[in-house]
Amino acid sequence: MQPENLEQLCNDPRARVAVLADMDVGGEAQLRGFEFAKAVTLVIEPLPLENGLLTPTFKIKRPQEKAYFTKQITGMYREIAASDPFSQNLL
Repeated sequence: MQPENLEQLCNDPRARVAVLADMDVGGEAQLRGFEFAKAVTLVIEPLPLENGLLTPTFKIKRPQEKAYFTKQITGMYREIAASDPFSQNLL
């Protein structure tokens, strides 16, 4: 299936797997096993200063980001727990 638009591409599990694989390759030399990302969520909306998720110097406001992406973060933890029986205590 060929994605018709960016939103479909962001929701395609193959795209998420490709991004994770690329992140793993980039972090192999510098990260320890527990530091690797286990799941990602791809979003199409940019993070402009106007939505309050970034500082004027373009740094992430972590508490605001966590509140904004709570649904996606919870979904990623559920996805990890479903694919790894040893991760059941993450939820």
